[in-house]
Amino acid sequence: MAKRAPTPCRYPGCAAVLGTPGYCDRHRVAAHRDYGRARRGFDTEVGFYQSAAWRGVRAAFLREHPMCVHCAARGRVVAAVVADHVVPLKDGGARFDWANLAGCCVSCHNRKTARETAARR
Repeated sequence: MAKRAPTPCRYPGCAAVLGTPGYCDRHRVAAHRDYGRARRGFDTEVGFYQSAAWRGVRAAFLREHPMCVHCAARGRVVAAVVADHVVPLKDGGARFDWANLAGCCVSCHNRKTARETAARR
């Protein structure tokens, strides 16, 4: 079995030589941290979903609407764990309006979000 040639660390200016491509132990944490910071910069709604105001509205909504609306339409009884915006915030949906919220299970929410994302592209 052939071995790979040693490669340098991908971090700019680092001279560490590695057996497998990637970052050395010293720079691996920094590279992942920087990626996470950059990712959070792309999505402007991340801060909103972490706010105390949204968490309060979400909790109150799920107490009043504990079942997944999509599963209920198919005759299934599944607990809602996501307060989904019917009209997504990226499409101009109201942030805190209960008329724009629907209780969903994770699988229904992921399916709906994937459809919306595909339609947006």
